[in-house]
Amino acid sequence: MAKTIIGISGVAGAGKDLFFSLLQKHLPVKRFALADSLKNDVRGWCVNRYGIDPTECSRDDKEKIRDFLVFHGTFMRAQTKGRYWIDKLDYEVRRYLNSWENIPVITDIRYQEHPEDEVTWIKKELKGVIVHVSQYQLKDDKRVWKCPVNSEEQRQDPILKNHADFSVEWEKIKCDNPLESEYLNKEVEKFATWYHEKTDNK
Repeated sequence: MAKTIIGISGVAGAGKDLFFSLLQKHLPVKRFALADSLKNDVRGWCVNRYGIDPTECSRDDKEKIRDFLVFHGTFMRAQTKGRYWIDKLDYEVRRYLNSWENIPVITDIRYQEHPEDEVTWIKKELKGVIVHVSQYQLKDDKRVWKCPVNSEEQRQDPILKNHADFSVEWEKIKCDNPLESEYLNKEVEKFATWYHEKTDNK
């Protein structure tokens, strides 16, 4: 099978990490995240000042420092026209693409506001694909979509969805183990089938 990098986009809480976890059942993938470098950058400050380790914390604790993480991330992006976090990850991702190792998957594609931003990096520079994940709940038989958590997401998510090669729109379900959900697995299997067809035809 030809190897094509995958980027995952979508608002916080829509299930990007869950999508990756489920995808492991269908494709030989390796996780990468732009935010991993960000969290490592501010880890010392957050532990010393807030008592929270951003590299290893609960979702509730992450929400407490989310605004700080967004500030630092966007500040460094602004200094480099969107390239700061990309350039930290680019070499390792390319090494995987040029080896016999697993397919690299970037689980947090969040921006396309500069000419050489994250979408451009995945689709143009690395010749990859982007899948956009949306989540909804049914209320009175109507879909109520997961909302962006801040103005950055509200501004960028429609752009990211427009650039996506494949869209996943799944319902939030209650279950003890989402990884065993037949419904969720089928939704991810649709993407895996599409990916196989696309890469086989390259």
